[in-house]
Amino acid sequence: MKNMKSVWMIGLVMLSFTAAGQDSLQLARLKSLQGKIAAFSSFAKKDSLFMICFWSVESEESITELNSININLEQWQKQVPFRFMAVSADEGRMASRFRSTYNMNAWTFEAYVDLYGDLRRALHSNNLPQSMIIFKNEIIYEQSGWTPGTENYMIERLLSLKH
Repeated sequence: MKNMKSVWMIGLVMLSFTAAGQDSLQLARLKSLQGKIAAFSSFAKKDSLFMICFWSVESEESITELNSININLEQWQKQVPFRFMAVSADEGRMASRFRSTYNMNAWTFEAYVDLYGDLRRALHSNNLPQSMIIFKNEIIYEQSGWTPGTENYMIERLLSLKH
């Protein structure tokens, strides 16, 4: 009987951690270029396909990756409908450089600041740049770092989801 109680207790604890992880993803707050703060859940629909790229204004590698994505994004979205979000992981004073970096590079995609690191924590993002493809609120592909041509792996993964 004691063993059965232990099994149930372990199962309950694991379930609560899973639920907490889902809640933290849905409650993660992002700040837009216009200064509006919204929960990630307002962007994520049940069946939505996302590509999220975490970046930093201090990371030359991040800027180069986003420039490559910006060049190809419109063509990719014609092939596979998906939502792209560049999410700056910068905090404090560095976060204030987010808008000027966006404008200086003439990017045209959606961009946000993860002011409190909520989204990065919920998605277990540790390295920058880090890109993820999320389908039905589940990470189905991720890559860290960037070298010329790695953006092609992302579009290949997106194309593989095309019905």
